[in-house]
Amino acid sequence: MDNTPCQDKEDNPYLYFQRTPSLRRKWRKRYGGLDGNKLLEPNQEEDIKENGLGRETDQGRNPVLMKRTETQEHVYLWIVCVFLKEVSSVHVPRSTPRNAFQTQSQRPVNLVNPESTSQGLPILISNAAVKPPLPETEQERQASSPQPWHNLSRETDAQHGQSKRRPAADILFDSFASNGRLNVITFFEAVGSSGVQRSDPRIRDCYFQMRKLQEADGTVDQTTFQRCVTGFVSLILKALQGRFVIPDFSTFTEETQKLFMKCKQLFSVKEMDSAANAKWAVSICTVDGQRLSLGDLTEPCILGELSWPLVYGIAVDQLGSDYVHRYVGVEEASKYESLFTLTKQGIPHSPLVETGAIITTSLLQLARGLCTEEEEKYESVLNVVRRLCNKEHANLNCISYQSMRKDSISLHALSFFLQEKKCFPEGVDLNGCLDLMLQCASTEVTCESGAALAASLANGGLCALSGDQVLSPTATRNMLSIMQVAGMKDYSRIFHFKTSIPATSSKSGAVLAVVPGVLGIMCWSPGLDSFQNSWKAVHFCEEFISTFQLHSFDIRTPFRQVLSYRQWKAESEGYQIMNVLLAAYKGDVLSLRRYFLSGVNVNAVDYDGRSALHVAAAKGREEVIRFLVENTGACYSLRDRWGNTALQEAMRHSHGPAVQLLKKYEEQHVTL
Repeated sequence: MDNTPCQDKEDNPYLYFQRTPSLRRKWRKRYGGLDGNKLLEPNQEEDIKENGLGRETDQGRNPVLMKRTETQEHVYLWIVCVFLKEVSSVHVPRSTPRNAFQTQSQRPVNLVNPESTSQGLPILISNAAVKPPLPETEQERQASSPQPWHNLSRETDAQHGQSKRRPAADILFDSFASNGRLNVITFFEAVGSSGVQRSDPRIRDCYFQMRKLQEADGTVDQTTFQRCVTGFVSLILKALQGRFVIPDFSTFTEETQKLFMKCKQLFSVKEMDSAANAKWAVSICTVDGQRLSLGDLTEPCILGELSWPLVYGIAVDQLGSDYVHRYVGVEEASKYESLFTLTKQGIPHSPLVETGAIITTSLLQLARGLCTEEEEKYESVLNVVRRLCNKEHANLNCISYQSMRKDSISLHALSFFLQEKKCFPEGVDLNGCLDLMLQCASTEVTCESGAALAASLANGGLCALSGDQVLSPTATRNMLSIMQVAGMKDYSRIFHFKTSIPATSSKSGAVLAVVPGVLGIMCWSPGLDSFQNSWKAVHFCEEFISTFQLHSFDIRTPFRQVLSYRQWKAESEGYQIMNVLLAAYKGDVLSLRRYFLSGVNVNAVDYDGRSALHVAAAKGREEVIRFLVENTGACYSLRDRWGNTALQEAMRHSHGPAVQLLKKYEEQHVTL
């Protein structure tokens, strides 16, 4: 009884295509019933033997299943013959099939076995329809009729398949080279346009080595380029192909700069006469290491209350969530006006209030993963912060520490209150706990290092720039959850309603926000609102989430969403052709290079047989023409359905420089 479903599945050959119903309908609508498993596995095409009108792919399959499949196909062909006999008297005008411009790798597959055709059934079955054989005269006429774009697309497709087998470093070099040389500055500018900076530790050695070996004109040859990019090709290709979390980073940068300048021009009444409060900085770092920094970045800011969720996360990572929440709750603090209040269980309400921060700091004294000496406890916490920041700027501000220590009367009062209520675990040094808490709060960072820290939290505790798993995913999840509940003090509910992202703020004017799985933001402006949050940073975060539709309940439509997150997937051929032609129309060389490095055939044509070179010539895009011919090897002699080449298109639209450039390429080809 248990084996019945398995037997039915093995006996029925049409259950070979096991996909969801919606995906099956899409494949049937687009390819007319073609086997989806074969299309989703293009690497197995070399193992398939083509024989005339059919393909023999079932050699290793059960003979009983093969026999049943052939019987069903014979029945189907007999029905088709009866249907064609009835409609043979009706003359249907033949037009050029739509799939005549497809590449050879995606041509419709004939589903008729060679055995059936040998039995006197000369019927051609394509994916879209059933077609009777053409008369001999019509076959000869179509065979002799010139279809230059169709024939050339097959040749270029074969050449394109050969280019796929080339080393990735060679293809990368060809996409930037000019006369066999590659300009180092141009290459790293293209990489930097994707958000990866030259100081990024993942490509920093590659940049320095290439600058060291470059010639006087700032170029390198192919051998030197291969030597320098060895070990970095994967990251560079991922950046140039647009496979990061923000594919179109240039558009993202433009929109973010507009928001930054809009917030910079805002002033409150109190800030009119204050030059210090006019300082404003924003830094963004994604989970893939893409970075954008604007404003006063060199100004350090004190963590203050920002250290409380970090201390809580370290405690959860070292001791476990269940143990930590024996001594501190997870409620919001806006319900209670007085700090000298506890829950019904007799514990502080949240780790992000002063009483809860004191308790979680005292728990670090019990953590065995940290140093046992009290003097070295802070060094262990600071080491965790630096690892989250990719070892960027994070140090103790001694002046701020001495100032906080003088004004720590309220902290001592709260600690005595907690000691009276027996909230501390056994064996805790009260003075050492307060000193450790003040040292953590006196740690200073910059906006850039704070953004790297936020990106590590957005990445589940994994630093994207170094690949170091600093905190466990469970501890990071608990930390973000508590930031979402009480990170923005009494404004937490409203901020959560408007943005739905976890964030925390300090009285120094810093706001650290996290978009899980996407990016981290660090904003700094000294001006505070009535909730003791930086009002300018809060306004920027709310506008940022609204502009890029990062709210958890946003419906991200392709017409409104500026970014497309994690949507890198295999596109259909028609969609690829549309993107290539549109990039050539706009003169977007960066997008064309991204499509070329992603494996798209730049010689692909649309329904009218027009390639990207035709469109670029018609618009007079010299840079696009030069890139397509010199770097990608596009065919400039390709003709559309009207018989026009790219040179004739440039001449028809009176683009003189484009005409001279294409003539030069034709003369060079004739000379060779």
